[in-house]
Amino acid sequence: MLYTNKRIFIALVFALSGFLQACNSGGGSTAPATGTLSGTVTTGNPATALANVSVIIFDANTNAPTNSSMSTDASGKYSTTLNVGSYYVKLYKQGYNPVPASALLSPVPFTITGGATTINDVAMTASTVSNGGWITGKVSNSAGGLGGVLVAAEAAGAAYTSISDSSGNYSIFNVPAASYTVKAYIAGYSSTAPAATVTASTATTTNLSVTANAAGVVPVTFNLIAQTGVTTPARMVVSLVHPVTRETIPGLSLSQNFSSSMSYSFSGVADGSYFVRASYANDTIVVDPDYIVKFGEPSVAVSSTTASPNPVQITATGAVGLVSPTNALSSTGPVLVNGTTPTFNWNAYPSANDYVVEVMDAATGAVIWGGFNGTGTSTPSKKVTTTSTSIVYNVDGAATAALIAGKTYRWRIYASKNDSSSLGWHLISMSEDQVGLFTVQ
Repeated sequence: MLYTNKRIFIALVFALSGFLQACNSGGGSTAPATGTLSGTVTTGNPATALANVSVIIFDANTNAPTNSSMSTDASGKYSTTLNVGSYYVKLYKQGYNPVPASALLSPVPFTITGGATTINDVAMTASTVSNGGWITGKVSNSAGGLGGVLVAAEAAGAAYTSISDSSGNYSIFNVPAASYTVKAYIAGYSSTAPAATVTASTATTTNLSVTANAAGVVPVTFNLIAQTGVTTPARMVVSLVHPVTRETIPGLSLSQNFSSSMSYSFSGVADGSYFVRASYANDTIVVDPDYIVKFGEPSVAVSSTTASPNPVQITATGAVGLVSPTNALSSTGPVLVNGTTPTFNWNAYPSANDYVVEVMDAATGAVIWGGFNGTGTSTPSKKVTTTSTSIVYNVDGAATAALIAGKTYRWRIYASKNDSSSLGWHLISMSEDQVGLFTVQ
């Protein structure tokens, strides 16, 4: 899966929304058109139920929020009926980190099967924002409240977000005390941008008005870098995302059959700057990290329906193939492994001099071994390298947590090549975003 929002020298940590298990609840000759999603939200050890957690469900194919927004009950439980399809969830509560823990973290989608119940139990952690306030309000158009809108409070390069519910109401939690501009993002509308001053542990009310805008046009081309054994994808999804949080703007995600030179035309793009993200199902193709290092993340500025640059170029390369343990490319269901020190195996990548390994906790998105420290300016302190194509978990003793039976994890591999730069290396590829899922038994 290709995502163009990779930072320099950093492979983004992708939060996974938890281990999702589907269990059949009925039979019959005709498959039902709907299934059930349910789960319990907890915190702490031992686990304590969390009530009044906002649970927002997204269509995994379009990244658009559905109308199935709800809150957990006194027992921390939530449940809803959904059409058969692929979805993911986001959770918000004042005083707790959102799930995924950052907008930069990509959740793993799950499948709703007709007549089946998908269980998604989630653990939340206390917020890293001390005494944060929150912003509440309503997004309205000429007809009244507008649901499914991304609302962002922005100041000095930082942004805090939420999604409006079906009545247009929203709440942005854990916002540090400061003055913000609050803006709504959704295809087909332009937003007012009122100011909001947030104080510690206090709610600030800010209502937003949106008006219909003209259709913006953002053309995109795609350039595939050939690698041995790489096959082109059947379809490609291109999205415009928020320039700070990298969240997809609702309604600005398009899918079409792949070709070597593609042109996407987005309707209803409000004036502003956006990053451009391209993605597929798991299919052996990923973003070319070397291109991002050299030229930055693909972006576009829209003004009066004119896009610049025109066209936007997105460059990709072949993925590093994982061997074991890993889910198949066609599934996001984790495989079972025995023991808490599994051996990770992958295929050699052409021209790679060494590999960087990363293991994350699927429930929180926290990297617990290897990966990168996030500075992007010096040799990453968390980098665990090997010239082999096999490594045992925590062989260097540097893991921040032991693997625990019953928990789900995701591991990745990044391929690097030696060069004459100040770092002495640069990334040339990585494994797919949504493979390497495993559960310890």
